[in-house]
Order: sequence, then C-alpha cells, then structure tokens
Amino acid sequence: MHRKMSLLLCSCLFCLILVFSPVLAEKTEVSLTDILGREVKVDVPVDNMALQWSASGGPFFTLFAIEGKDAASKIAAIDRENLKENRYDIWEAFSTAVPELTSLPNIESGKDLNPETLIALHPSVVVAPKDCYNEGIDIYKKIEDAGIPVITIDFHEEKLENHKKSIELMGQLLGKEEKAVEVFDYYKAQQEKVTSKLDKITTPEPRVYHENAMDPNEMSTSHSSAYMWGSMLNQMRGDVIADGVIEKTAVMSEEYLLKSNPEVILFTGSYWANKPDSLRLGFLSDEKTAKETLEPFKHREGWENLDAIKNNRVYGANIGIGRDITDFAGFQMAAKALYPDVFSDVDPEANLRDFYDKYMPVKLYGKWFVEPSEN
Repeated sequence: MHRKMSLLLCSCLFCLILVFSPVLAEKTEVSLTDILGREVKVDVPVDNMALQWSASGGPFFTLFAIEGKDAASKIAAIDRENLKENRYDIWEAFSTAVPELTSLPNIESGKDLNPETLIALHPSVVVAPKDCYNEGIDIYKKIEDAGIPVITIDFHEEKLENHKKSIELMGQLLGKEEKAVEVFDYYKAQQEKVTSKLDKITTPEPRVYHENAMDPNEMSTSHSSAYMWGSMLNQMRGDVIADGVIEKTAVMSEEYLLKSNPEVILFTGSYWANKPDSLRLGFLSDEKTAKETLEPFKHREGWENLDAIKNNRVYGANIGIGRDITDFAGFQMAAKALYPDVFSDVDPEANLRDFYDKYMPVKLYGKWFVEPSEN
C-alpha cells in the first residue's frame, strides 16, 4: 500500500513539474547573412545577447520594438555606461520603465570592449553595428574564436535596405520574424510620408549645414551625405555643404562654413553627461529648455550674416532619433526643415509618439524637435 501511494505521489509531482515548468523553445542552428555579408551560424531563438553601441545606432531600440517589455530578459550584457554618458535621458526613461536593465552586466563597446569579460558572460550572440565591429575587429575575432557568434547591423548609412535587413536579423535571432516584418512595414510607411512627396519639389535644393550641438563656444562634428543626418538631409533633397570637405563625420572649419553660407541649419542635441551646455532635446527636455539651450548656438560670433540665421531657418532635433529604428522621424524633421511648406502637414513628434505607443515599454514624453516658430 505504501509503495503504491509513493508511486502515485511521484507520478503526481512529475505531472505538476510538466505543467508548471517553463517550456524552452527548441533551438535550430541557422546560417544568417549579416549586414557585412558574412555568413554567421547561430542557434535560434537566442536566450540572451550582448548589445553594442546602444547609444549610437545599435540593437537596443530594435530589440525592444520586436521583443517588447520583456526585452531585458534577452540581454546578457549591455554597454550601459555608454548609454548613460551619451543618451542619459534615454537611459533614465528606459531604466525606470524596465528596472531590470540596471542589474544587467555592464560592458564596453568596439575598441574599448574587453573580450575576456564578455566571453565569461557566455552570451548566445553579440549584436553590433558594422562600424562598431570594424572599429574593434580584432576584439570581435577573439570573441568569435571563443565560439560566440557576432552579428552586424547598420542604421548609420541611412539606407532603407540596411534598415530592413537589420530589423529582419533581429527578428530571426529572436524567432519573431513576423513581428519584425510588422515593425519594418510601420517604419517604411512612416518614411513614405515624406519620400512620396519629393517628386513634387521643383525648387533648387537649399544649402544645409548640420552640427551635433555639444558646445556653443566651439563647433562640433558635422556629417556628409554618406552618413547619418547628412545622409537624411541629402535624401530629403538638401545640398549638404559638408560634401567634399568631410568624408563621413568631422568638424568643419568655420571659415568654410561662413563662406558656404547655408540657407538652413539643423542642430542635433542630446543629454551628453559631460556637455552641460549642449542643445537639450529628448525625454528630459521641454519647450523652455529646448529654446534656451538652442539660442546660444544661433549667436556665435560672425554667424549673424548667414542666410539661415537672418531668415530664421534654424532647427533642432534629438540626435538619437537618427541612425536607428526611429529615424523615420528624423527624415520627417529633415524634410520639414528643408521644405516647410511642402511638409507642413507632417508631425514628426506625433509620429514618434505613435511608434512608442505601439512598440516601446516607455511612453514618449519630453521635447524632441524645435522649429523656427518656437525659437
């Protein structure tokens, strides 16, 4: 009798374990072609991934857009300090909404990454922008030699096909290909709100200057048409004055800027931890802060004769909107800056808020764009 009861009890316990134990997804080894054209073998769906360049066009936002509020459970390690230093407002918003982020192991990125530290964390995969990978290629080779695959993505060149491929890769890694298609379709539809009108523009392309607005007392980096905001402005029919003097990103000489006399200026701002006088746009900003921090950049010595200053065509945008899954709003802002009459019905901030409502664990708040009517 006691033996039968013991067997029955064991049988019941086994059934309970089957019922309440988490079901682990069966893994399949697949060969993925990353953005650099490399064939990389990965067991999918991945349990955890190491993120690179989270503050600079990395996989951070794409992971959250596809995985949702549980994205932190898929992260083995994150370059948290880089995110806090360069996009403090984003870190503050996301870590408040997803407190699990604060307890994840911190790593560096690119050439600063310690391969031994990352290898010891045993991530299923490392996801890095291609520029980040190329910057630290010897380091990533060590990681790959240890049996950890590295997948490259790209949002920096602002090419639609690269965005599509990068979003697809994240969907494949997570085993959520259909969700990735949905997210890309949303992105493409938002971008088409401005690209669909470009053929209607017959006026000459306005000369445009872009600068990362870090310090009003000294000029900072600008981008050519091959990179980030310069590429977006070029695709929106702007004559980017950095072309021919900057290959991708660098500080333009003030003499050349004044001689080029841009008709439009687009400053991009962020909550850089070590740049207290920068243009402040993002989660922690408001209209007053945005206006007050933009104003000193408009009053640099010798700039008063620039057409953009004289005609009040100075704009501000959050830098983090570019080179990422949210840069459809950057394209929209670039279009409005160049051709305000043509794109008067486009509201980048409202569209960005809609994206956050649909896909992010955070509700969008703060101030992200500044137009001349507001400054």
